Amino acid sequence: TVCRSPEMLELCVLLFPGLVCPLEVSVSSGSIQVARGQTAVLPCTFTTNAALTNLNVIWMVIPLSNANQPQQVILYQGGQIFGGAPQFYGRVGFAVTMPTTSASIFINNTQLSDTGTYQCLVNNLPDRGVRNIGVIGLTVLVPPSAPLCRIQGSLDVGSDITLTCSSEEGIPRPTYLWEKLDNVPKLPPTATQDQVQGTVTLRNISTVSSGLYQCVASNAIGTSTCLLDLQVIAPHPRSIGLIAGAVATGAVVLVVCIVLVAVALFYWKNKHKEEEEEEIPNEIREDDLPPKCSSAAKTFHADASSSENDTLTSSNTYNSRYWNDPKANHATDSFTRFSNSNDAHQPPFSRSGSTSARPVYANGGHPSPAPPKTLVVTASTAPSPQEVI
Repeated sequence: TVCRSPEMLELCVLLFPGLVCPLEVSVSSGSIQVARGQTAVLPCTFTTNAALTNLNVIWMVIPLSNANQPQQVILYQGGQIFGGAPQFYGRVGFAVTMPTTSASIFINNTQLSDTGTYQCLVNNLPDRGVRNIGVIGLTVLVPPSAPLCRIQGSLDVGSDITLTCSSEEGIPRPTYLWEKLDNVPKLPPTATQDQVQGTVTLRNISTVSSGLYQCVASNAIGTSTCLLDLQVIAPHPRSIGLIAGAVATGAVVLVVCIVLVAVALFYWKNKHKEEEEEEIPNEIREDDLPPKCSSAAKTFHADASSSENDTLTSSNTYNSRYWNDPKANHATDSFTRFSNSNDAHQPPFSRSGSTSARPVYANGGHPSPAPPKTLVVTASTAPSPQEVI
């Protein structure tokens, strides 16, 4: 039989004097939650059939922040109370006056560092028990600290922006809820919200998106808020005009440049073509030799005034390549004069083809017929010689 209370212990002693009830420790709850700064009470009771003159009670904690280093919280031994780790000094005590079968303690002004697993260890000789340790957990809760609200992205019309909200403290971890105070529904239909990360994304913002936004951070023991005034920047009409003017000016300059380049190319090509056409007629080939006088003669009849019995033979060669060089057009060998004994007294040949001839008289003063006159002209371009008498 197990004696679980002082009343049962007395009953066991009366009914079964030779039976000793073993020592047993119990706790009323497996864990306790308390807000930071408040007082936490950690319950612990035990049963024993021996006197409490040799009672020893010790509380230990395994901190959540450092599970490898257990710390002493408080100790009762030999009718005296001893403190534990420095962090508990002045804040920890037994809930009731010792000695008693209640070993509960209190912790004032709880801190985050108080969170951990606590052990209540009881010894009361000569009683010995296998269940002389009680375990209870303590969690210190922290409400969300004042969150920080920020804007990420450009505030120009048409941009996408993200509103962020975060608290440095909060146990358990807070959740976040964004809402627009002067709008129903609370957020635009296209908004995307993440309550765990505390973000909300607004797409394609406009002046309608401007307004006061609120972020609410909350957990099991408290809430905290922050406000954000969003003002979307509308494009200034003058700025729009300047941008449009700049674009138009750039387009005009580009068109002018293209036209100038096209005109320059057209002019250059025409000029180059003209130079090529001018160079072709003036080409002089070295293997082109000047023509020589041909023996073939084109004979024609001409009226020319000269001396009696005077015959003039002339050979002229015409060539466009040597027109400007008189020496190349005439050969002295082309002229053959046939005359009689009076050759020295004949008048010179006239270029005009008409000279005044003096009449020749013979045998009594009658003019005698002049001998026939022949002019022979040789041309290199003549296809075949012709003779006219």
